[in-house]
Order: sequence, then structure tokens, then C-alpha cells
Amino acid sequence: MNKLFLVALVAGIFASSASASSKYECNRYVNGNYEGFIMIYADSKAEAERKAYDKYKNKLGYKVDYVKCK
Repeated sequence: MNKLFLVALVAGIFASSASASSKYECNRYVNGNYEGFIMIYADSKAEAERKAYDKYKNKLGYKVDYVKCK
């Protein structure tokens, strides 16, 4: 009985963490012009836009004025 409970608990933890984030397509704009997109996993659209902006600017070194995700 204890093994069954433990297996169910572990499965529930993995299932809940896997569905916590959604996939967003985030578009980069420079001078009002579309410059490409990346896919971001986040819990909300606002979080996806922050993550995408940070990735473009700091990790990839791209110029970016703003990001819109959908």
C-alpha cells in the first residue's frame, strides 16, 4: 500500500510540474519592424515577454525594442 501511494505521489508531482508552463511564440521588433521569433515556456504571457526580451537582449545579444508573445 505504501509503495502504491509513493508511486501516485511522484506521478502527481511530475504531472503538475509538466503542465505548469505554456508555450509562447515571441516576436522581436526593432524600429517597429518584425525581426524574427523564438519559442518560450512560461506561466503567463507577461512572463513570456519578459523572458523573451531578456533572452534576445542579454543571452543572444540582439537589438530589440519590444517583444510581443502569443
